[in-house]
Parts: sequence; C-alpha cells; structure tokens
Amino acid sequence: MLNAWLAARLGCVDQELTFLHWLITIKRKLTVLTGFLPEWFTCMIRSNHYEAAFEEYLRQQRTAYVAVDESRRALLKEVSLKSMDFIVYCESSTNLLVDVKGRKCLKGRSWENWATVEDIQGLTEWQQVFGSDFRSLLVFAYELIGDFSSEPSHSLVSYQSKRYAFYGVWLDEYSKAMKQRSVSWQTVWVAKQEFQQCRFPMGQLFHKDQTLAAV
Repeated sequence: MLNAWLAARLGCVDQELTFLHWLITIKRKLTVLTGFLPEWFTCMIRSNHYEAAFEEYLRQQRTAYVAVDESRRALLKEVSLKSMDFIVYCESSTNLLVDVKGRKCLKGRSWENWATVEDIQGLTEWQQVFGSDFRSLLVFAYELIGDFSSEPSHSLVSYQSKRYAFYGVWLDEYSKAMKQRSVSWQTVWVAKQEFQQCRFPMGQLFHKDQTLAAV
C-alpha cells in the first residue's frame, strides 16, 4: 500500500511540476511580448456571471487554468489589445486561449452565437503571440431557461441557482464561417447550420473517453 501511495503522490507531483512549468512559460511570454508583468492575470471575483459560471465549470472538471484580469488591456505592437478571459491547460489537446460569450437560451429558440470584430481580432493576435502550443477558442456560455434535458451532462454546470451549457468553437473555424451582423455595432455571427457543424460540447475536450455529439 505504501508503494501505491508513493506512486500516486509522485504522479501528483509530476502533474504539479508540469503545470508550474506551463504557468512560468505563460508569464514569460506575456512579459516579453507585451511588456506586462505577471500580475496581468490573477485569481479574482468576476462580475460577469457567465464567466463566473465557466470558472466553476473548470473547477468541477479539475482542470488547471489562469483567470485573466478583465479590467486590463495589453499593448501589442503599440495597439491596445482585448484580453482573453481564461488560459486553460488542456492535457488532451492544445492549451486554450478562451473568450467567454454569454447568451440566454430559451427552449425552442435559436442559439445565438454573435461576437464582436474586436473579439475575433484579439483572439487572433493572442494565438499568434502564444504560438503553436495554444489555440484560441470562443466558448459560448448559455444560460438555460426551460427544459434542456438532452444537453450533454459533461458540458453543464449549475451555478447560483442557474444552469449553464458550454459550447466551444475554434477561432479559425468561426472566422471562416462568420458573416457580418451589424456594421454600426461591429458584430459578426455564424448561420445556424454552420454553427451546429463547428460547435462542440466543452466536455468533449475534458472527457476524451466519451463520445459527445453536438446537438
């Protein structure tokens, strides 16, 4: 039993060291490329309930992540750059640069997926900054109103008496399919059929042993 305990503990230490190395790498990238100190991201209380719900989801998945201070903006190439919301360590995939887009979802109505041009530009720049080990992801956080019993359970979370479903769309796929939604508001969107094809339940990234189809 002692040998089993030691093996388990060494495994935990190895995971902790891997995450620590990953965290140091992120801090170095941000400091060198943007001029920001590591304090640019930290643990915080989030005012946006969609982002707070997604953070709770990450905790339940036991997934390592860094929450980005939403009140700060980075300067890259002398241009003010919108921050992502989370940097997520993903053992089974590339690491994630996440921008959370919160939407309400009523039973029988379309799943809204619009974003701003600034969202897309910011994630594109960050993906270039972080390199090939990171991939930008739009996470649509839907507050579910009504009966959504058919949603994949590994992509749901209950938070402060509300239920949320999380669907991801890779930035490059969203960018290829997006259309202009509003010129004045500088927003874009993806048509329903194309969105259903490119979105996936977030649980699919954290539960590779299970087949989770988008619905």
